[in-house]
Amino acid sequence: MSAPRWYAPNTAATAPIIEAPVEAAPIADEPAKPEPVTQPNNLKAILWMIGASVAFTVLVVSVRELSSSLPTAEILFFRAAFSVSLLLPWAFRAGWHDVLSKRPLAHTGRCLSTFTAMMLWFHAVGLTTLADSVAIQSTYPLFTILLAILVLGERPSWFRWVATMVGFGGMLIIVRPGFIEIGPATLMLLGASVFYAISNTFVKYMSDTEPANRMVFIQNASLALLSVVPAIYYWVTPSIANLPWIVLLVISGLAAHMCITRALAAGEASVVMPFDYLRLPFAAVLGFLLYLEVPDAPTIIGGIVIFIAVSAIATTERKGRK
Repeated sequence: MSAPRWYAPNTAATAPIIEAPVEAAPIADEPAKPEPVTQPNNLKAILWMIGASVAFTVLVVSVRELSSSLPTAEILFFRAAFSVSLLLPWAFRAGWHDVLSKRPLAHTGRCLSTFTAMMLWFHAVGLTTLADSVAIQSTYPLFTILLAILVLGERPSWFRWVATMVGFGGMLIIVRPGFIEIGPATLMLLGASVFYAISNTFVKYMSDTEPANRMVFIQNASLALLSVVPAIYYWVTPSIANLPWIVLLVISGLAAHMCITRALAAGEASVVMPFDYLRLPFAAVLGFLLYLEVPDAPTIIGGIVIFIAVSAIATTERKGRK
């Protein structure tokens, strides 16, 4: 496969005493009821994250199929522009009040970090195998958890730390340190992981005031604007064979970002992100079905380790909510 081109969050007053009878002052002995506090729904967030893992796996297959014939910026433009068109009915129904945000700086940070991550990732996918690109890029949950602790002040329990490390260990079993050379593709995938983690941290930071639909719409509109100039400059007219993959690219990309946005808004990042490791066994299955890539023993063992880790987190969260 030929590599794509790079473009490259009083007490009541006492009534005055007068001779005429007056109504008694309101009793202020009962304290005011506190405002309800929204608690993280980690189980719901876990389900959203599993959906994101499936969608992201389909997305990487679509990018791989398109990268041999279309420039990176053009692929990203198709993915963002068509996603915006699918969200326009919601935008018209909601109106500008629900579409526009009062936190433009946070949205700008998220959109720029996402754009950088996707340009790096889309380009690297055309230079590596499906399993390698998914495995290396899947290190971003660790960066997300670290940023959630340093920036957002989350304090995960020791069990979550252990489960996260176990999930990371399963990934190392699949990748096997020393097996992959530290080349441009590997560096781009690791860089994409860092920028994806920054984007996810912005999502969690804004989740107290920004609904998921607004965040997804603003992000896709921004990605389309950022990619349109390089896409036009390096434009290659898609062939008929590219069209089904472009449709799958748009649907899976929109579904992935919708799921991950809702997952991070509903639950704690340190709980949700380990479930992103599920994209590794998902990629192994698709690699076999589409490219006859037979998973080897380390891939199977690593997938089992990841499944045990994420299942343990889900079981613990379910017991904690009972």
